[in-house]
Amino acid sequence: MKTKKVILFIVEGVTDKTSLGGIIDKLISSNLVRFYITGGDITSDRFSNNSNAIAKVNDHVKAFLTRELGIKKSDIIQIVHLVDMDGAYIDGDQVQVEAVEEFIYSESAIIANSLERVIERNSRKQQVINRLSLCPTISGIPYNMYYFSCNLEHVLHNEINLSDDLKMVYAERFSDAYYKKEAKFIDFIRNEQFAVKGDYKETWEFIKIRGNSLKRYSNFHLFFE
Repeated sequence: MKTKKVILFIVEGVTDKTSLGGIIDKLISSNLVRFYITGGDITSDRFSNNSNAIAKVNDHVKAFLTRELGIKKSDIIQIVHLVDMDGAYIDGDQVQVEAVEEFIYSESAIIANSLERVIERNSRKQQVINRLSLCPTISGIPYNMYYFSCNLEHVLHNEINLSDDLKMVYAERFSDAYYKKEAKFIDFIRNEQFAVKGDYKETWEFIKIRGNSLKRYSNFHLFFE
């Protein structure tokens, strides 16, 4: 029997896997779908930049292979990296400075306790995203990065600032909603309200302009084309 090949999804948190893992697993039955949770945002990590971005993703691939016994690097036919945009490409005039602890997002602004903090985070995130969004392969494996803007919950639920507890509640609810109706997810992710038109390169150009990185957009539908 021919061994199935692996499509490796690299995601930030467990709610990404909870929301999408079961659905994608059913939609791509011809290959094995595996999720690797990084436990943090590679694109805004303070030790990430454009010169080490590819190496950082490759480190996660190596960590996945160390953990997943029986899967070799040659078994992986595609790396799919899912990222939140988090308003990374906004102008400084879209930052509101208020006495808050965490960044608070809306479709028009980031509220934070320091303009400098937002600019510094966004500069770092832009460097990494600019590098990875144009990267065709990592360690010889085809690589694509798809975005949810402003974040996953914004696209899936039209909720932009959910608490961690509520993120999991919503994730489980979303997964349950498409149980045995996985094909309907394709219709959902192609919804013209947020599915950005154009090819891969064009969708990346779109999200980087006019404050679009705060608005409800995704290019993940391209994965299913």
